[in-house]
Amino acid sequence: MFARVDETAITVDECTDAVGDATAGAVVSFAGVVRNHDEDRGVTWLRYSAHPSAQAVLAEVAADIALAHPGCRIAAAHRVGDLGIGDIALACAVASAHRAEAFAACAALVDEIKSRVPIWKEQGFIDGTTEWVAALG
Repeated sequence: MFARVDETAITVDECTDAVGDATAGAVVSFAGVVRNHDEDRGVTWLRYSAHPSAQAVLAEVAADIALAHPGCRIAAAHRVGDLGIGDIALACAVASAHRAEAFAACAALVDEIKSRVPIWKEQGFIDGTTEWVAALG
């Protein structure tokens, strides 16, 4: 299992590499990418902030998903700090012997990270205003 929260740029490859195994017939990955809009408003930047417990909670989420999906290998990384359009904010990968389990575990992983990990984002809009929203919103 691999889980980290920090300011280091992340890639999907680091997560897929972390779960790679000769027993894996499927590796499913996810990249949460900073987009240039939120509904009808243009976004120019994001800043993610994390509670000090975020790393521990992310590791707990990964462990819970691994328990709920036996035989799956789990990796997740969430970036904090200032991000630009196109940067990866969240990368996840799940490896399993079969694709159905890998897809199910990866979807559950992303949902649980969004629901449980205490990370929030402030987004800056083209008009100069800002807004705080839940991470990955």
